[in-house]
Amino acid sequence: MWSNLPLFPPQASTFAAQVDGLYAFLVVVSVVFGGLIVCLLVYFALKYRRRTELEQPVRIHGDVRLELVWTLIPLALTMTMFVWGASLYVTMASPPAAALEIHVVGKQWMWKFQHPEGPREINELHVPVGQPVQLVMTSEDVIHSVYVPAFRIKMDAVPGRYTTLWFEATKTGTFHLFCAEYCGTSHAGMIGRVVVMAPAEYAQWLSGGITGDTPAQMGEQPFQQMG
Repeated sequence: MWSNLPLFPPQASTFAAQVDGLYAFLVVVSVVFGGLIVCLLVYFALKYRRRTELEQPVRIHGDVRLELVWTLIPLALTMTMFVWGASLYVTMASPPAAALEIHVVGKQWMWKFQHPEGPREINELHVPVGQPVQLVMTSEDVIHSVYVPAFRIKMDAVPGRYTTLWFEATKTGTFHLFCAEYCGTSHAGMIGRVVVMAPAEYAQWLSGGITGDTPAQMGEQPFQQMG
């Protein structure tokens, strides 16, 4: 549902549908209860307003049933959010043992990628579809942040330490890569792309058999690469 809206990027990883589902739940709960609170506020303000200066308010006694309702329902909703979000967080923070490990270095203002087989890339990352990929990240200067909207993943790259992030692409194509942490005057230009390829094409690319860009068939349209 959410991927069909123009404000949402395509779902291109195993996390995307789960993240969108949690986000949709949070939006629906917020809209429903926000609207309910506003409506009740207006209703009670009109119904119980003082009509004359001599009118005295009626003393209202507590209702245990009402107290239980407005305590247990919010408790159930917030616990659902917590368990759902924590479960998704644990999944996204636990890369599979067989994940393809790629090293990432953020630098003002570019991304540098190092594949285990040797190839290096700048502002472009080639990965195979259907295989878990783990990014081991650091920064040479300030805090940067790897953000791929179509994969619903984001993680800071911090100087002096390593952070990790993993994903499994479900569609071939070309997808936007951004730095999501303000890192200086050219932060807006610190962009790149993730090229998701079929396993055979990825193996051919690693061996140097593919030198051009893979066209985006199911993902976002490619854009100008940083120089």
